[in-house]
Amino acid sequence: MFDVCIIGAGVVGCALARELAQHGLSVAVVEKHDGPCKETSGRNSRVIHSGFHETPGSLKAKLAFDGSTQLIQYAEQRGIQFLRTGMLIAIPHGSIRAGLWREANALWKLWKAGRRYNVPFRFVMTPSGVRKIAPIRAVGGIFLPSVCVIDVEHFADSLIQDAKAAGAQFLFGSEVVQIAIEKNSHTVQTANAEVKARVLINSAGLHAHEVSAMAGGPRYEVEFIRGDYYELIGGIARWNLRTLVYPAMPPRSPSKGIHFGPRTDGRLYVGPSATAVSKEAPKEAFLEAARKFLPEVREDDLRWAYSGIRPKRVTKNGKSDFTIRLERSAPPLINLIGIDSPGLSASMGIACHVKEIVLTLSALEGGL
Repeated sequence: MFDVCIIGAGVVGCALARELAQHGLSVAVVEKHDGPCKETSGRNSRVIHSGFHETPGSLKAKLAFDGSTQLIQYAEQRGIQFLRTGMLIAIPHGSIRAGLWREANALWKLWKAGRRYNVPFRFVMTPSGVRKIAPIRAVGGIFLPSVCVIDVEHFADSLIQDAKAAGAQFLFGSEVVQIAIEKNSHTVQTANAEVKARVLINSAGLHAHEVSAMAGGPRYEVEFIRGDYYELIGGIARWNLRTLVYPAMPPRSPSKGIHFGPRTDGRLYVGPSATAVSKEAPKEAFLEAARKFLPEVREDDLRWAYSGIRPKRVTKNGKSDFTIRLERSAPPLINLIGIDSPGLSASMGIACHVKEIVLTLSALEGGL
């Protein structure tokens, strides 16, 4: 009998295991893949930011702000590779003909959000000012020096090592097939194991809505968005692009836009797109996005790299947010639904938030 069973070993599940195990709880993590971060966590842009662009008062905004600070401190302490790339949100030259006010208005709203969260940034008002930050063509933008790119696999491995050192157990290659609900516990049945736990935490990512129903929780509706990435052949060394470069995007855009993303291994990517799961974005969309800032990019400079899927839960007010909720107290079921961007940035913040829910349950019940 474990105190807690976590379903899912994405980066959030690994952070949860570490946080709870280090507070003296017995923890089991059940994951269907043969290792961590095989879905959304490992197939994204790997960007760590403060969530300043998220809706004020939302869980995304709060947990990304808290979590990104913790994550960077943790990476520095553990020697996890990350790049202090900064983020340049830029307005390309072509925007003047298309109606510059749209991009300028987007930057103005980002500036106000940055002020609200005391995020350091600076306006870049001239093309020459842009080129001092990144070798691109743009009329201006804003630059946020605090944004980083991390080695996700190294980060997850470190979280797992910490969790195991505190007694947590990880069961990889164990897809959940059934969850039995008893008076004071859950029995999680997989193809090759059975785990009994008092508290069940559903951190199953793309399948969290299915696990919720399996565990007797609500049936959530979740939208899935596919993001494709292309690699710029030659990487950072060839293109000398060491800064994240994003286009200024209007509010309520389904993504932050196709951007340039340097990585810790020296590669350079363009992406992601935002399409239906079954629809691969055409290469022309990436070529067009790249040429807005680097006109010299040719079609054969781009090579398809990978795609990822992110789960997005849109609430009745039309705004997307994380859903982190104690659905049932006897036996306790905690759901994490729609953990999309900025889930990586928020991962350690999410872990602390869920820990408080679990410890409150423990106090109410006189100890798990």
